[in-house]
Amino acid sequence: MFWLRKKAVPSILMLCAWNMVSGQIRYSIPEELKHGTLVGEIAKDLGLFLEELSSRKLRIVSQVPSQVMDINLQNGVLFVNKRIDRELICGKSLTCILSLEMEIENPVEHYRVEVEILDVNDNSPNFLNTEIRLEIAESVSPGTHYILK
Repeated sequence: MFWLRKKAVPSILMLCAWNMVSGQIRYSIPEELKHGTLVGEIAKDLGLFLEELSSRKLRIVSQVPSQVMDINLQNGVLFVNKRIDRELICGKSLTCILSLEMEIENPVEHYRVEVEILDVNDNSPNFLNTEIRLEIAESVSPGTHYILK
């Protein structure tokens, strides 16, 4: 009996993990999109039929910062629910990824969807001089550093 349990538990865990892995999808969108902007056709990408979305209760179950994403169950699209401020959500991190856990019932299936929020250069740099002229000799060693004033 013990050997049966020893084999059954990893198999069940692998089956659960397989269901999660098989549903991985990734979208990329720029920050500051307005409410209602399409992120992706989530139903189509998950291989679900539009007719079953409401009855099977497709929903986002993870805690997304201030619910910036939602699903339209009529047309199967994932859309921006409120304006996304990348700096507010991810700070100064180089990459900003929202991990969404989605669930659908009858039978219960879990999906992981990642939405990468791309930075929009909304803070243009200002320079005192519009042009700097450098004259560098050909004999300079590679990797030499120069201080710009």
